Amino acid sequence: MSSLHLASLRPDSTRIIHRRLLSAMYVLAFLAFGVLFASESRAANSAETFVQSTIDKTYAILNDGALNASEREQKFHALLVSAVDVKRVALFTLGPYARDAAQPDVETFERVFADFLTAVYQRGLDNYADPKVTGSSERARDDVIVNVTAAAANGSASRLNLAFRVRQTSSGVHVITDLQVEGAWLALTQRADFTAYLQQRGANIAQLAMELENRAAQLRLAQSEAEIRRRRGP
Repeated sequence: MSSLHLASLRPDSTRIIHRRLLSAMYVLAFLAFGVLFASESRAANSAETFVQSTIDKTYAILNDGALNASEREQKFHALLVSAVDVKRVALFTLGPYARDAAQPDVETFERVFADFLTAVYQRGLDNYADPKVTGSSERARDDVIVNVTAAAANGSASRLNLAFRVRQTSSGVHVITDLQVEGAWLALTQRADFTAYLQQRGANIAQLAMELENRAAQLRLAQSEAEIRRRRGP
């Protein structure tokens, strides 16, 4: 409708048209917000489903009495590297030292870090029982924090609070990039630990990799001893 035609209308008619235009704009804005909210809700729900599924698979491995310690670790490792963006987390924990590091050192570190992270997750999750997803919040597009509560494996009545940070890749695959335990994020803690180590040792990433191999071995030994005690019973 041209401005000339609008000008020829009576004031009441013009106001009616303006009100209708505004109403249409409000409806469109509401629909756009609804689509956006629905999209974010679907992203959060799919992240929650992914985390609960990963947790269920994890505890199926941890509680499988037919597996020996080596078989359990192998299965757990395979699950972890499929669910966690290990490369991303490994580079993050190196902080600024990853930028100028020799590629062979970085590749060795990533491999050792995957084994270390397997031992950390396995030892840590073995201390919890009956973890359940309780909700989530979206930090940004395709970046969701999934909240989980779990009971202590020692039978304590109190529930523990966990959270998984989940990102969605460009191919639509969900991956875990961090784990929070009672408010402390694992990758952030490791970054502070590793960068302090490198600062004191001349940015020697190869030496850090050897240190992680030793730590992983200690965690596996502690895990093996815990399994022996559990099988023996009280």
